[in-house]
Amino acid sequence: MKIYKSVLSIFCILTILFSFTSCSSKPTEKENPLDPQKPVTVVLWHYYNGNIKEKFDEIVSEFNETVGMEKGIVVDAQSQGDVDQLATSVQNSVNQAIGSSPMPDLFAAYPDTALTVHKIKGLVNLEQYFTQDELNEYRKEFLEEGNFLFDEGLYIMPIAKSTENLFINKTSWEKFATENSIDDKKLQTWEGLTEVAAVYYENTGKSFFGIDSNANYMIQAAMQLENEIYKYNEDGSAEFNLSKDSAYKIWQNYYVPYINKHFAKTGRFSSDDAKTGTVIAYVGSTAGASYFPTEVTFSQDNIVRIEPLTIAYPHFESGNPVAIQQGAGICMTKSDYAHEYASAEFLKWFTDTKQNVKFAITTGYFPVKNEALNEEILLAALEENNINSESIKSTIKTTSKMLETYELYSNKPFDKSYEIRRFLETSLFDKVTTDLEALDSSNLEIDERAKAIEELTSMPSFEKWYEDLVNNANKILKG
Repeated sequence: MKIYKSVLSIFCILTILFSFTSCSSKPTEKENPLDPQKPVTVVLWHYYNGNIKEKFDEIVSEFNETVGMEKGIVVDAQSQGDVDQLATSVQNSVNQAIGSSPMPDLFAAYPDTALTVHKIKGLVNLEQYFTQDELNEYRKEFLEEGNFLFDEGLYIMPIAKSTENLFINKTSWEKFATENSIDDKKLQTWEGLTEVAAVYYENTGKSFFGIDSNANYMIQAAMQLENEIYKYNEDGSAEFNLSKDSAYKIWQNYYVPYINKHFAKTGRFSSDDAKTGTVIAYVGSTAGASYFPTEVTFSQDNIVRIEPLTIAYPHFESGNPVAIQQGAGICMTKSDYAHEYASAEFLKWFTDTKQNVKFAITTGYFPVKNEALNEEILLAALEENNINSESIKSTIKTTSKMLETYELYSNKPFDKSYEIRRFLETSLFDKVTTDLEALDSSNLEIDERAKAIEELTSMPSFEKWYEDLVNNANKILKG
């Protein structure tokens, strides 16, 4: 009997202790920790400015005044400036630099910044707050960008994405194409585009085409040729993996036309060159569609109205249709359950079709759910929001078709991924710039210049460039 009473006493004590522990432990995912009478404030850092910031603030206010008020959530959205300033703010905060603000609950980030924060502080795996059915509503590639090499959890929630299109001055192009019996289909491949650019230069003495992002061109070109530019390691590092054959294709369709002035880029963005008639076509981000000019200013007295034409991103004749996907997502900082739960509720609401489409079309990006990636829905949203840009309409139609036939690609973040991207952005373009300056300053006769270009574009010149490219890339990645 004494033993029974002792066991009973111990059981009662354990029951009481367990009840106290349960009250103080983290609630299960199924429990709602929110109280409308005691709203949770979610601090969100972003990099939006101008019209985009106004639209984002408007949508956040809509949330706060409706769903947020009902559930007990207030989102405090704060712009940190531009992308670089936001990244600096986040890195200062996570490193607890003197004078830095505490880490926000949510922050916009590209994979490189997200990886840095995850290694130092750890980000919330969003799979804890989204069911599989909910995740299945998003385009698969968009979600995959939120995985890290060493951790397959979801650490970046896509909120708006972009790819690249071929933007063309339709007015100038149709005149030239008709006169030279060239079909638009010629511009679907890099080889065809390079060939057209040569004919255009011969006929007009002007450059035809420009590339906005040199790094994107090299990364996409390699993937189209089934040669991913990086080889990933399990420890989160990467090796440079561009083969000589792929590099030569890149060289032939980049350096060669640029050094012959068939391609050109003189402004910060290729849309700047399109505005002055320096080029009549370029590849650039769909998020920059609204910057495609409506007129070309050849001089103060010669301003010509133009129409846009948008074509899918070019691919190699022997390659696969692959295009880049880009655009910052939102990361969640580890905190308490109530703030994480509230943050997830906002992300679910913001990426829902109605709100997400409204935000995406304003920014020139695309929404992230499969249901929303619909041409009719997007075009209807343009009308509802009084957006009359013909270039944005054209981009929506082109990209909607690309989403059906193209593989969208983004490389994983890894140690030194930011540094190697900066290198790829400048290495080949800097060589073009240096070599062109030397050619132009030498005042060579036509035949002498042609001979000099022949030497610059020769196989030995390519091999020297490729050797330097590989050596410098390896120094960055292994340094």
